[in-house]
Amino acid sequence: MTERVARVLLPAVASGTAGPKAAADVRADSSRQLEAIYRTHVEFVWRVVRRHGVPRDAIEDLVHEVFLVVRRRLTELDGRVECRGWLFMITRGVVSNDRRIRARRVRRHDEAPAPLPPPDPERFAEGAEAIAWTERFLSTLPEEQRLVFELVDIEGLTGPEVARLGDVGLDTLYSRLRLARAAFACFVAALREGRRP
Repeated sequence: MTERVARVLLPAVASGTAGPKAAADVRADSSRQLEAIYRTHVEFVWRVVRRHGVPRDAIEDLVHEVFLVVRRRLTELDGRVECRGWLFMITRGVVSNDRRIRARRVRRHDEAPAPLPPPDPERFAEGAEAIAWTERFLSTLPEEQRLVFELVDIEGLTGPEVARLGDVGLDTLYSRLRLARAAFACFVAALREGRRP
């Protein structure tokens, strides 16, 4: 495990952006220090991650994440801090963050509504037929009646709202709506009797 991870991890962890020569020297020192820390303590980090109950398929990714954090925080490691304790705290933080992310993902999954059952083909066909007949009926109405019928009876707007939208009086609007509803009743009656409306 260690050599394979080292071949993959170290180049990714140690890489940084190019800068001036002084920065390059500092980065080279940091890379050497990081490599030494990695080679000495990767097994320790691996064990800590595993002991914290991380799923086997996620251990390698979290070890990688730990050493990315180590790379960013390398300046904190001075002679006053013991390396293994420092690594333990970083590892614990990375694992804790991962656990919170996984728990959030599970909560989001659990809170998601259950998928709706597939539509019944017969009801779907009936719905499609009803839509087709409704569109056919609407095409028979004069434009002003159609507009009022659609907005009030299909879309659910109130009479006063539609009157304001169409800039018409309420009496006129209700008269148009009454005529459209009467035409719809005749249309439905003809369908029930088997006649072509």
